[in-house]
Amino acid sequence: MTTDQNGSGIDRRMFLGGFGALGVTLALPDAEAFPAADGNAGATGTSSAYDHMAETFRNPGPRLRPRVTWWWPGPAVRDAELRAEISELVKAGFGGAQFFETPGLAHPNDQRPPERFLWGTPHWARRIEAALRAAREHGFRIDFQVSSGWPWNSPAVSGRFSALAQQQLVFGHREVTGPTRFSGTPPRPGDADPRGAHLVAAVAARLQAPRVLDPRHSRDLTPTLDGQGRVHWTVPEGRWVVFGFWQAPTGQRSNDSTRPNDPLVLDQLNPDATRAATADLDRRLLKRLGPLAAEVADRFHDDSLEFAFGGLLWTGRFLEEFRARRGYDPAAFLPALAVVGWHSIDFEAEGPAYDYSGSVGHRVRHDYNETLTELWRDHHVRPARAWARGHGLDFQGRGHMLTMDVVAINQEYAAPDADPFDGPVAFTRTLSSGGRLAGREIASMELGDITHGDYMITPEALKYLADKGFVGGANELVLHGYPYKHAHGAGWPSWWPWSSEHDLAGREYGFSEGLTPALPLWRHLRPLTDYFARAQTVLRTGRPVTDIALYRDVQGYGRVDDPRTDERGEPLLDAALAASGYSFDVVDPGSLAREDTAVRDGRLVVGAPSYGALVVELDASKHLGVVDCSDAMSAAVARHLVAFARDGLPIVFVGRFPDRGAGYRDPQREDAEVRDAVARLRRSPRVCLVRDEAGVPEALAHLGVRPDVAFDRPQRVHGVHRRTPTADYWFLCNTSAVLDKTIRLVGGATARFTASFAVGERAPDLWDLWTGEIRPLGRYRVGGGRVEVPIELAPGESTVIGFERPVGRHAESTTADDVVVREHQLRLRTTRAGTATARLDDGRTVTVDFGSLPGPLEPQHWSLRVDGAVPSGKERHTLRLARLVDWRTLPRLRTTSGTGTYRTTVTLDEHWTAPNHGAYLELGRVEGGVQVRVNGRHAHPASVAPPRIDIGALLRQGRNVIEVEVTTTLKNRLTALAEQGVPGYSRFLERPVRTQPYGLLGPVRLVPYAEHGIET
Repeated sequence: MTTDQNGSGIDRRMFLGGFGALGVTLALPDAEAFPAADGNAGATGTSSAYDHMAETFRNPGPRLRPRVTWWWPGPAVRDAELRAEISELVKAGFGGAQFFETPGLAHPNDQRPPERFLWGTPHWARRIEAALRAAREHGFRIDFQVSSGWPWNSPAVSGRFSALAQQQLVFGHREVTGPTRFSGTPPRPGDADPRGAHLVAAVAARLQAPRVLDPRHSRDLTPTLDGQGRVHWTVPEGRWVVFGFWQAPTGQRSNDSTRPNDPLVLDQLNPDATRAATADLDRRLLKRLGPLAAEVADRFHDDSLEFAFGGLLWTGRFLEEFRARRGYDPAAFLPALAVVGWHSIDFEAEGPAYDYSGSVGHRVRHDYNETLTELWRDHHVRPARAWARGHGLDFQGRGHMLTMDVVAINQEYAAPDADPFDGPVAFTRTLSSGGRLAGREIASMELGDITHGDYMITPEALKYLADKGFVGGANELVLHGYPYKHAHGAGWPSWWPWSSEHDLAGREYGFSEGLTPALPLWRHLRPLTDYFARAQTVLRTGRPVTDIALYRDVQGYGRVDDPRTDERGEPLLDAALAASGYSFDVVDPGSLAREDTAVRDGRLVVGAPSYGALVVELDASKHLGVVDCSDAMSAAVARHLVAFARDGLPIVFVGRFPDRGAGYRDPQREDAEVRDAVARLRRSPRVCLVRDEAGVPEALAHLGVRPDVAFDRPQRVHGVHRRTPTADYWFLCNTSAVLDKTIRLVGGATARFTASFAVGERAPDLWDLWTGEIRPLGRYRVGGGRVEVPIELAPGESTVIGFERPVGRHAESTTADDVVVREHQLRLRTTRAGTATARLDDGRTVTVDFGSLPGPLEPQHWSLRVDGAVPSGKERHTLRLARLVDWRTLPRLRTTSGTGTYRTTVTLDEHWTAPNHGAYLELGRVEGGVQVRVNGRHAHPASVAPPRIDIGALLRQGRNVIEVEVTTTLKNRLTALAEQGVPGYSRFLERPVRTQPYGLLGPVRLVPYAEHGIET
């Protein structure tokens, strides 16, 4: 890819990281938008709306910039430092922050008075006010956490109000053999506190086999209880299990909690608890700061639902709500819910202690999940959003870690919020799908949350993780994170709550990166945040356009027991669709069953978006052995599918058709309805069954469904499509690479293909995400309502391609490297001597003789000056290198982290610098953030090393000085301090990786090129 200032077909010699044309409508967090243009922008794109958008793309404002998590050690902060830190964040290119007040993750021996240390005090509110006022001066946005730490905890549900705290369903059991008489208290769980527990139900079920219950002989014994809460039951013949189901407090506190009296987590299924917690925030914060908060903030935020209790999430009226919503009394079948660890953060449910034969247990547990999802929606998210919107803000949260319908619940929040770590694209795609179904403009994603990643995350890693999030549907990045500069007991380089010697709250596992000016890599953040801001500008333009609706009944992402994934963790179906160019959203059963979901104008309209086909994958509906709907579908969904097929929608089933219903209200009737619907679907010419995931693209093509961007051969490339009234834009990313244990981008394969875009007759443009420049492409082919563009993307590379201009003169093919456009003239460019040809769109073939070119040049001698980062400030090393090597192999640099400036001199004759000649600089492998200067001038703003940079305009005949600045993480220095026994760093000896490769590794080459204009 080159960083050439012109345009051609797209390959990795042309550009790093992507370009894109920008549309004419921008979705902003507060719903501001630019007006749509009237018609096409013309050959040069000079309409006022187009110009406005182009200027916005070049210099995105604060609302379009990435955000950062801002970590405070509680309110023990100073106003002057808060103002200074907001200024630093603005200079680094951030547009906003999420407050995280985590006193429990500060030093455990801090003895400051609680008034200055704890969340929610008047001192805390004054510090919040100081930050908001400073943010207002900079146009900086600040969002609030709803509590100290997470999940949402509150003094309003603690102490004498603890009846409003989070509840769980736990169980005890005892096997008995009849005939006999059972009298006594229903079995209690061994670890339940009897002072806080009360009985929900006593149930008995006959055993058919070890741990297998007979659903025909399962009965509710609760009516037999006497006044002392004892069961009196005559046990029939056979082997039985007597269960006691108890509601008990979870005792869950914030995940940063280290004090026994810290607030409890609220009962999110109880609307009274949500009202109490929001009223408490009114009293502590909004009564004082409401108007200022509405002016500066966008949302309240509830972070990850990380629970550590063993029971099932419950509430006092759960049984009544279940009966009303599901249409039957589950009491006699509560043994189906005898599951331990189903909601636990470790995602390792033990499975049912006992289960019913057949599908009964799976049906009851599915009905539990549906009820849980609805209660979370109706009693927590909707009331919290109504409260926040009453103050001019909104409410955002994460619902994917519980066994809820994650697509359905993400339709309810103000914006989906993903934290994929280094997970697959499918994670973000699944969560963001809910937001798109609801018409949400923003899909947020936490970036950089890598376990054991403290002080070793590079710009390259951040960019790749961000790009995977972008093609997963995210368009608002929140970098994790930025710590307050000072905290009691913190050492060099700064306080970072996720990298501590104190194992605070059981949370010391080196999580993510503490981004502060103390890090050498801080200097590379501004180019990276500019890249992110331009990408977010494009990805909020217009509206999303998606090819396929993908049916999955996903009850808790991360809990899906589907082994059919590739080596990157991507579901095989997702990979197969993406490889052929198909974009897709995951659609939940409830959305498909809505009355307003229908086929209109040949497309399936589900909420806000529409789709050209529906793919049904039942095998993705298995959840840790607890719920298995891989052969099931609700009768309501099955009936709708029949109607969709009747109305002409193409439908592809993967592997199987459903054979039964999903719930237990009337299983025989529902099973019959599902089987009848399947029989009709089998007869439909618009329905196809394929054996496995690999056959889906072919089946879609057979049904006449072609993606809006089609590839001429399968690729490991994911894409996102945006549309305005006058333009279409795609963000494409080669996702074949992975991050290895040293957080380096490795593996994968370069994607070389021709992409066919369904845009009619419009010319492609490239908008450079690193520089903000706008360029037309000179090589493409138009026909059949599509435009074909050759593309080459190295592993981890991304590009944005837009179509708005009318088609002009262009080349359809060439034997040269590129066809660039300079001042409206087509020019062939090549790195090979001799002749090259180009076929133009008018059918003519032109030939250009480039004559001779010098061979590539590889500099042999380098000097290296390293400014090492150390606790006392800096250290300086100066070396001369005969070859480029990893710093760890050089004795003087083995333990060094910091910034190294490589310098070399090359002497060039007129064959390099003559008119229409130039050169590319290839850096090879670079381990760290990078900046390049040629003859004292910056060559390119990218902080991630481009494989090729066009430096032709910077070269001169004779002596040329090339400087490559490489800035490293602090990983190797911190490990060295630990190895030396310096107090405060021993944790780095426990990390799975102790050091990273550093430096410019090359090979570095100058590759000459020549270019020649062609008559058009």
